[in-house]
Amino acid sequence: MFPLQGAQVLQMLEKSLRKSLPTSLKVYGTVFHMNQGNPFKLKALVDRWPDFNTVVIRPQEQDMIDDLDHYTNTYHIYSKDLKNCQEFLSLPEVINWKQHLQIQSSQSSLNEVIQSLAATKSFKVKQSQNILYMAIEAIRELAPSLLDVKNLSLSHGKPKAM
Repeated sequence: MFPLQGAQVLQMLEKSLRKSLPTSLKVYGTVFHMNQGNPFKLKALVDRWPDFNTVVIRPQEQDMIDDLDHYTNTYHIYSKDLKNCQEFLSLPEVINWKQHLQIQSSQSSLNEVIQSLAATKSFKVKQSQNILYMAIEAIRELAPSLLDVKNLSLSHGKPKAM
């Protein structure tokens, strides 16, 4: 586990995550805000650096004082390798599994990893799914591949699931 500190390292992480949009969107956006002054005092952890597979953004330990507050105890996760992700998330210094917590990601493939960890650690998981809407200008800048007609269908007033 490598905690990333310093503006230059976090900017390198942001640039790397940008290449994986839209899959890395949740973590990319959080790292972007960290690079704008880190208003929520978050911490970035990676499995290795600079060729990371898994990134976890979480609050500082001193800010996670209420074990029942899953809003404060929120983690943002992005991973290129699900097996590596499961090993990394099982480390006690990465996620405090004794707290009520919330994990946010743009990767539905992480559901299996979380369910597997829940089974091995004997805790319950409640899953929810939300839809992200983006302005066309943001799509052009952050994920131009989404503008390909076969990827973005607005027929019948409903966006195509991706």
